[in-house]
Amino acid sequence: MQSVGALGLPKVSIGEFPFMTDYEDRVMQLYFPVLEKTQAGKEVLEELGKDPRVSALSDKMIPSGMGRTRFQIKLLALWYLRYANEHGHEEARKCLESFLNAESVPVTRVLWVIGMGASNSVTIKGHYVIRPIHEMPDSSQKERFLQNARHFSPAKAPAAECAITKDIQAKKATIPDERPEQDEAQNVREADLRMEEIAWLLNALDGVCCVPFITSGHVESNIPFGPFGGWGASGRVLDAPGMARTRLPDGSAETINELLDDYDRLDEQERTRIQRILSRLSLAKRSLLIEDKILDLGIAMEMLLLQDNANREQLALAFRLRGSWLLGSSPAERRTVYEQLKELYRYRSEVAHSGVLRKGNPAEMNKIGAQFPVYQSLAERTIRRIMKLGTPDWESLTIGAS
Repeated sequence: MQSVGALGLPKVSIGEFPFMTDYEDRVMQLYFPVLEKTQAGKEVLEELGKDPRVSALSDKMIPSGMGRTRFQIKLLALWYLRYANEHGHEEARKCLESFLNAESVPVTRVLWVIGMGASNSVTIKGHYVIRPIHEMPDSSQKERFLQNARHFSPAKAPAAECAITKDIQAKKATIPDERPEQDEAQNVREADLRMEEIAWLLNALDGVCCVPFITSGHVESNIPFGPFGGWGASGRVLDAPGMARTRLPDGSAETINELLDDYDRLDEQERTRIQRILSRLSLAKRSLLIEDKILDLGIAMEMLLLQDNANREQLALAFRLRGSWLLGSSPAERRTVYEQLKELYRYRSEVAHSGVLRKGNPAEMNKIGAQFPVYQSLAERTIRRIMKLGTPDWESLTIGAS
């Protein structure tokens, strides 16, 4: 049964199944007749028209999340009616006063990610927040992702279950065609770049697959125009979105902050290299075929352990020795890692040179598939260790001198 708000109007909710119209359209269709045809709507519009702060916004542009939209008094009235219906007149007036008196308003930049969900929000350094989709404000975009997730199939568009967000301050009112202030534009660029870095770094966590997908933005529902301001998004073409559905472990903030600290200590060239390795690791985690998973994971590990192109005749040996001495803290542990890396390198070479794993033997391939999480864990541990300690002096490491 549809719930009713303080004004006696139904509350528009996210739809489980696709409608002929999306969420924002349904909100507009509900409230516009109220504004145009009811006494309550006309009174709200008349009262707003008498406020000089509202008049001062005429022909100005106000933030909408991904840009700016032209101020229209009717949209402000629509926002007020909806917020009053959802939260009562008193709260709506407080939010309206706060907006009209402000010089700047918070805008939320959003990077939707695929492959990963979360149970609760996680706040990390720099005031970035990893938010599960159920904690994101209602929007057409959120509705579409939830519908894709509920009716998941490979033929559908990827379903984001999580987003990385960052609030920045934006000038409340600008004239049309006015360029954003330099600090504001710089804050947007830095936030977007940082959110993408965070998304890739999450792949270094145990069992987590995270892929940056769509960048968007919004103002929260308590700030005009809320869902009446329109929305925009920019995305990327994913050659292999995959079907990974991993979860961010609860209590991950400290580990993520450590990863960010380690990443920030790297120079620009090394950060670029690490991002490329994480991208390849992410691809291995989300690929469907075990041959692709082994090939991509093997490439990621070679980028980590064979960066200096060690003697090409001894690549396999260097791969095993370096990884075992980097990850093993005892002779027994080094022996175990050595054997695991030996297997991974052999399987990777089979796929790279013949295109076939274990001659296509189903039982052997199933066995390797079951062992894949062990190989994946080696890659996760290796990238975390190299990020923290830097690339070792491999010769000193493998003779036990460091």
